[in-house]
Amino acid sequence: MTDTEIRDVLNRAAGDVSPAPDLLDRVRAGGHRRVIRRRTAIGGALAVVAAGGLAPLARRPAADPPAAGRVRGDLAQDHELIGRIRSLIDGARVHWAGATPAGPVAAFVRPSVTPGLDEQGFVETVDGELRGLSATVLVASGTIRPAAMLAGPDRDVLVVITGGAGVAYSAKYDIDAAGRIVRTFDPLAEVDGAVVRPIPGPDRSLAIALRAENGPGAVWLANLETVVGDKDAANRMPERIERALPGRGTAWRDEPAGSEKDWWDVGAQIPYADPYGFHVWTGPSEWRLSGATADGRRLVVQTLVLDGRARAFALAADPGQKPRVDYLGRLEDGLSTDATDGFGETYPILHARLPQELGVAVAALNCALLYRVRKGSWLPIAGDAAVIPAGATELEVRPRQGRAVRVLLP
Repeated sequence: MTDTEIRDVLNRAAGDVSPAPDLLDRVRAGGHRRVIRRRTAIGGALAVVAAGGLAPLARRPAADPPAAGRVRGDLAQDHELIGRIRSLIDGARVHWAGATPAGPVAAFVRPSVTPGLDEQGFVETVDGELRGLSATVLVASGTIRPAAMLAGPDRDVLVVITGGAGVAYSAKYDIDAAGRIVRTFDPLAEVDGAVVRPIPGPDRSLAIALRAENGPGAVWLANLETVVGDKDAANRMPERIERALPGRGTAWRDEPAGSEKDWWDVGAQIPYADPYGFHVWTGPSEWRLSGATADGRRLVVQTLVLDGRARAFALAADPGQKPRVDYLGRLEDGLSTDATDGFGETYPILHARLPQELGVAVAALNCALLYRVRKGSWLPIAGDAAVIPAGATELEVRPRQGRAVRVLLP
């Protein structure tokens, strides 16, 4: 299974499986700096496979209408078009065919090599010719799942196949004062099982979200990688770096499990994630530092990346108690400094002051760290991440190659 298939399996709930609240944050594949990852608790997610039919199709004589199943859409009776789609996608049964501002678009299903499963996908019009999208999704035979694509040269025509689930649309998201993602969803008015809607053209990123109101919840976006114009960028996720800080042992003697474990992972909590949105999953490395406060409480400092930007959070509570999530702000708002190592590579330095005089969270991957209070002596830090005393006023970061960097701590 390719990296792309792994990402799609974990990101797109399939069939009639309902996504769990920790849709976004469960499974992680390791790697260096940027790795593919998507956390999920969805059982039985169905694999995504590559579809053929990428070559443009020359016009062919009209073919007979489909023998089985009613074609839906305002082009359902265009038997010449239906025939060309069936010729382009071998074994396809056209589910829907419709006129859009970007030309004819169709949704199809066809038998897969796996018994009991069908491939579901889209055909679009490019330069006047029909082309099959390069990705399809596996569904239970005889079913249609909610799916979408963005058509047109500017990818500004949204086509949604509802699958009978009813789909709601959100044009954008905001981040509130508590660091939570806020969206407003409006139901889409479908016509004969589909929705065609012009939207603002994306610019290497997407702000939209789609939510199936009945059924799997998640809606598959068939050409996300094409839309953002960078297949690797759409598939890469920032590496999540876990660090257990000195003194952690006593507070975390009984490791949390189940729902309590999610208390201590901001990314597993729906208000801070965006399970129905489509994003470019690139950005700075994500940190999750777990330790203990001076009075013995559990402490977690965590950063979450979304569309190239990161938010920082702090959590503290006694063992067994649910922590409050304190939003520290966005990294670009004074919580992080970019530096350049001896290889010319840029790396971020985290320096986030925590509430309640708990200290300052500092981190720089694979760097030696030191701190001092005012003009005092430099004190070494064990490892490349720590929570240093609240009185610290300056941080020194020494990469393996290149010059040391000093950062004033607000």
